[in-house]
Amino acid sequence: MLGTPANICSCRIPMPSLTSAKAGEYELVNTICPGELVGELSALGRTPRTATILATKSARVLEIRWQGLRDLRSSSSIFKNLTDATYRERALDMHLRHIDAFSKLDDADRERLAEKVELRTIGDFNWHMSFIDLMKEGSDARDEIEPIVAEEGQYPDALILIRSGFARISREYHHGQRTVSYLGKGAHFGLDELLHNYHNPDDEICFRHSLRAIGYVDVIFIPREVVYEYIFDKDASFKPQAPQAADTHKELRTFDINVDQMVVEELVAQRTINGTAAMLIDMDRCTRCDDCVRGCANAHNGNPRFVRHGPIIDNFMIANACMHCNDPVCMIGCPTGAIQRNLGGGEVIINDLTCIGCSVCANSCPYDNIRMVNVIADEDSYEYVSDPATQRPVQKATKCDLCVDQLGGPACVNACPHDALKRVNLSDVPSLEAWLNER
Repeated sequence: MLGTPANICSCRIPMPSLTSAKAGEYELVNTICPGELVGELSALGRTPRTATILATKSARVLEIRWQGLRDLRSSSSIFKNLTDATYRERALDMHLRHIDAFSKLDDADRERLAEKVELRTIGDFNWHMSFIDLMKEGSDARDEIEPIVAEEGQYPDALILIRSGFARISREYHHGQRTVSYLGKGAHFGLDELLHNYHNPDDEICFRHSLRAIGYVDVIFIPREVVYEYIFDKDASFKPQAPQAADTHKELRTFDINVDQMVVEELVAQRTINGTAAMLIDMDRCTRCDDCVRGCANAHNGNPRFVRHGPIIDNFMIANACMHCNDPVCMIGCPTGAIQRNLGGGEVIINDLTCIGCSVCANSCPYDNIRMVNVIADEDSYEYVSDPATQRPVQKATKCDLCVDQLGGPACVNACPHDALKRVNLSDVPSLEAWLNER
C-alpha cells in the first residue's frame, strides 16, 4: 500500500522479459496514487506478480503479508469491497479480454459489464489442513468437503468464470458423483446451457453437471441477462469454440481430450492437479536404477531433494517431489518468508539463509514433498551442525527446486537413461495427455 505522495507507475511485463525490461522496455499500464493497494491480487492468490512497480522518486510503502490481507478480507467488509473494486478496475478487464466470448466487446461495453458481475470466494483458503486430515482418515467423502458452486439440475442463471483456484465438474453417478473434468484459472462454466436457453426459450435446460470448489476457488458470476445482452444479442451466430464439459450421453472425456477416467478421478482426489511440475515416472520403463536420485544428489551437494516413492495411478508414479503448485499452500505460516516464488520463473524455492527449521512448510504440504534434513557443516566430512543448547543436529527444510541454477534443467530428468521420468504440468490437461500418449 502506497503511504506517501509519489509518482509511481505500474508496468505490466512478462516474467521472462525482466532483463530486457530493465533496459527501459516497459509498457506503462497504470499509475498508482497514495493510499492505493498494489499486488494484493497476487498475494491473496499465492501467484507470481504480473506487473513491476517503479518509483520515480522517494516513496514510503506499507507491506502487508498475504496472511494479513486474508484476515482483513474475512473480517472487514470495507476492506473486501476495496480489494474487489481494485480487481474490477485493474484486472477484470484484462481477464475478460482473454476469454473468447468477450474478446470482441469494445472498452466501453467491457467497462459496463464489469460493473454488473459478482465476485465470490467459495471454499476454505486454508484447504490443505482439511485435505491432510481427510487423507489420514482414508475417507472417500470428498463430495462433503467440496463446496458446491453450481449444482446439476439447477437453473443456469449466470455464466461462471474461474478467477483463481480449481473447480471440479462432476455429474451424478449411482449414489455419488463422477468427475467429468476440472477447471482452472480463466476457464468458464455454463456457457453451453445459457446459449441453448437463449435460442430455445420454450425448451430451457438446467445445468447438466455440478461444479465444486477443490479447496477454494475465486469465481466471477455474470448474470444471465448480462450474458444475453453483451454476447448473444450482439452476435446471434455466436458459438463456443471449445466445449467446457463432456456430453452426458457419451463416454466421459476431460474437455475434448481422451484421458482415462480413472486417471482423472485420482488426480482430482489426490489434488495433484495443483502441480505445475509434477514428477511422473513411467513404471513400465523405470528399472529402479535410482540414477534420477543420484543425479539430484550430485546437483545438490550430496542431498537428493526428492524421494522415488509416491502414489501410483495406472502404470505411472507421482513421485514425492515438489510440484511447484499453482496454489503453494506450503507458504502458509512461514514466519520468515523463507519459502517463496522465484522471481525469474515462478518456481517455489526455499531460502536456506532465512529458513529457521520450524517445519511449518513441511507440515503444511499436503503431498509430503518437503523434508526436514540435518544441516551439514563440512561437505568433505559430512559433519552435522549442532545446536549448542540441545546438542541436537540443526535441521532445515529442503525440497526440489527444479534445478533453477542448472543450465540443463532438472538433473533427475537428464539422468534417467530410459526416458521414464518427466516433469509435467498436471493443471494443464493437454500436456498431461501428450505425455500419457507418447509412452
